[in-house]
Parts: sequence; C-alpha cells; structure tokens
Amino acid sequence: MKQKVLLIVPHQDDELFVGGGLFRTLATCGDFEAYVVYMTNGDFFPHEAKVRLREALHVLNGFCGVEESHVFFLGYGDGWKEGGHIYHQEGEKPLVSMAGRTETYGLEGHEDYRFTRSGRHSACRRADMKQDLKDVIAEVRPELLLVVDFDKHADHKAVSLLSEECLGELFREDASYRPLVLKRFAYDGVWKGRADFFELPRRGTVLAGLSQTPYMPEEELRFAMPQDCAAPVLSQNAFFRALRRHQTQEAWQKADEIINIDEVFFRRETDNLLYAAELTASSGNPEYLRDFKLFDCGDVTKKELVLQECGWKPEEGDAQKKVRIRFGTPQTVGRIGVYARGNGGADRLKVIFSFDEDGEPVHMEIRPDGKRNLCTFMPREGVREMTLRIESWEGVFWGIVELEILPPEEQALPRILQELLFQGDYLKVTQIVKMRMRIEKAVLALRRKISRWIPNGYTLRRHYPEIAERERVPAGYRAAYIVERLRMR
Repeated sequence: MKQKVLLIVPHQDDELFVGGGLFRTLATCGDFEAYVVYMTNGDFFPHEAKVRLREALHVLNGFCGVEESHVFFLGYGDGWKEGGHIYHQEGEKPLVSMAGRTETYGLEGHEDYRFTRSGRHSACRRADMKQDLKDVIAEVRPELLLVVDFDKHADHKAVSLLSEECLGELFREDASYRPLVLKRFAYDGVWKGRADFFELPRRGTVLAGLSQTPYMPEEELRFAMPQDCAAPVLSQNAFFRALRRHQTQEAWQKADEIINIDEVFFRRETDNLLYAAELTASSGNPEYLRDFKLFDCGDVTKKELVLQECGWKPEEGDAQKKVRIRFGTPQTVGRIGVYARGNGGADRLKVIFSFDEDGEPVHMEIRPDGKRNLCTFMPREGVREMTLRIESWEGVFWGIVELEILPPEEQALPRILQELLFQGDYLKVTQIVKMRMRIEKAVLALRRKISRWIPNGYTLRRHYPEIAERERVPAGYRAAYIVERLRMR
C-alpha cells in the first residue's frame, strides 16, 4: 500500500525550491502518492495568476508526475491592497488581495479547494485559510509532509507558522496521527543561495542564516539531489528544464544559486507524548508547550523576527512556577526536548522535571535562544504523571515555547529516505568536465544578459502596466525597454 507525501508551499515555483529533487524522487519512485497544496495564487500581478497556476500544473506533471487531481489551490491572495498580511487578519471583514479579490478562486476546470469540496469559495480571512489547510492535511492524511520553513518572504513565514498550527491541533485531536514532518528553507541556500553550482570541487548547500533559526548544524538532513537534476550540463539537467517552465518567474536565471548537489531539510519530532496528556499550570497558558510552533511572529512582513506571545511563562508572583502533566495511560519516557526564548546571550533558565514514580528528578539548564535543548536519561517506565518546575531564570524570559516529552528512541527515517541521504558528489572531475562547466557557466551568464536586455513578455507587462492584459506585447514596447536600459547606463 502506497504512502502519501504532501508538499505545502505558498507560491507556484516554490514546489521546486522546497520540494526540489527529493519530492520528485518520492513522487516518481512508485512507493508514494504525491500531493501538493499551494496557499496563494501568485497573483501579486493579477494578470499572471492563471498563467502561474497552469505553469505549476505543467511542472508538477512533467517534472514530478503528480496527478492534477492531487494538486490543491487554496486560492488566497499573494499580497494585500491595504498592506499587512492575512496571517494577522482578525474579525469578519475579509482582506482585499492585489487582484481585487475577497474570496478564493482557481482555474476553470481546476477550482480552489473549498469550492471543489463545498460549492462555495472561502473568504480571505485567516481563520478560513487555516481551516482550508487543516482540512487538506486531514483529508490526505500524509505519512510524510514537506513544508516551507520560516523564510525571508512574508508568505513563506505565514505558511510555515500556519502549517505548524494546523499540525499541532491535528496531533492533539487524533492520537493515531504522527507523520514525519520535514521543513526546508526556500530562500537560504536556494533562492538566495551561493552562485557556486559550476565551482569545482562542487560543495554542499551552505545555509548562511542558520544561527538565526531554531536549528543546529547537526540537525541538518542532507538529501542527495537526483543525478539528472545535478548534472552540470544545463541542457541535460531536468531541474533546469523545470525552472524554465516557470516562464513568469524566470527562475532559471538563478539556476547556479538554486540547483545544488544536496538539499537540506530539518525534521520536527511528532511523537511528543504531551499531545495526548492533560496539562495544568500554576499560572500562565501551558497550551503553548504543545502547539507545535517553536515561536510566533507579530508581523510577518518585517525583515527581522518580531516575537509575540508564544510560550508558557508563569506570572511573576507565582511561587510554584510549575506545570503538571498527566498521561491517560502509563508511558515510557527517555528524552526531553525544550525550546525557550530569552532576549540575549546572558539569559539563563534552569528547570526540574520530576516523575510520579519518585525516581531521581531530571535537572536541565536551558539555553533560551530558541534552539532545542535535548536531555536523554535512563528510561522511566510506567510514568503517569510528570511535573515541570522552573527553578530559576536570569535576564528577559519570553517563555518555554515548546516542550517535547519523548520515548527513549527517536523514530528512524524510513528506509527510502535513508537511502537518499547525501553521501558525496558523484561527479568525476576530468579536464573535459572542467572545460564543459566553464562553458556552461559562460553560457548561463550570456543568457541572463540577453534576457535582461530583451526580456520576455511577462517582464514587459510588469514594467508597462497599460499592456498587462494584452495577449501579445507590441514590438514598440520592447524597443522602448531597450532604450530605457541604454539611458540608465
């Protein structure tokens, strides 16, 4: 029986940046049914929306072999006329997208998800967007999810956080659903990667901003890019051909940044025993401990992370400062993961975990830097109750943003994923290969220069809004564009 993999991304072309070669391998290996959900219609330029949706269907079918019925367009806006973002929308009044829409929409013959399921469109509200995504996950019920991570783009940030929010709720509602969740940045190392594809020796992906994330280098899962997607001859490179099919975005121009010999994902643990437990706190909201969100953002449109309330923090007058955890059935516990947030490098946090069996308590000193603090210990069997107590903290403390009470052993990666882990570059470097790669690099640079002087019709329509709705671009506009470029030099 085939398993299911679901890719969750904001825009049409993100399936290549987030799913990449790994999604293609899984979709074509015969062991998985592949599904994709796009949160927006990519309609920041309204006239491009339908083109982008068709491009996505074309790429998914040709590059990944995904059935059209397995592609879901949630149909929300890519940008909002009054600014802000739908992630922060409140109340009943829907937002107006850049395309002038207040409801979701799709293509003729391939309507938006809500319309196909209930005969109505969703309003452009946060609650509707979240419910649509949650319903897709519950309907597909994938064993593996590939999800965009919290990136530089506002839509990437929103989709990352909403996905975690939906999964946290599903885990609490259904104790039998514990998929494998892998997250990947679409900007760092990809869209904003190093232009090193033609360098020798070829290097693995470099993540420049890892220190600003909840992850550590040792948590990286590096999967090998399929050989036909890492081939240095671009005319033979399947990934490059897929990039070219997204003509509206011209992503192929950044091929030497986007394409790499490996792809970096990060695993989120889902076998947290806390999801099925009963929590009570001496003060503060303990539900933050198991919402599957490692932080929350007060403004996804800002470049820097703007934290908002996202963790359990007892009140200052609380002398107990504790959370009581009760399990419905006896559990075996052997690992504890804690994520906490402070305000600087001098912050300190000490916590104590005690067990109902009267065994030795577990003491942890936590770095409140947003990264995972993992403690392993001799397994405690038959645990029905645990207590978390804050012993002390120094500095500014935002709270414990996620608590993982885990079985002794981490679940192993499925065999197929283990076999896809990066083992080194396959390319045999010869003088002929070196010469060919120098030629390929020069040809790509030349193509970029030509495209910037003689752009395609989509770029011209953006530059000259008065022809946005025209099927053909008049020749005079191409000439005018070149004249403008010459005057700017």
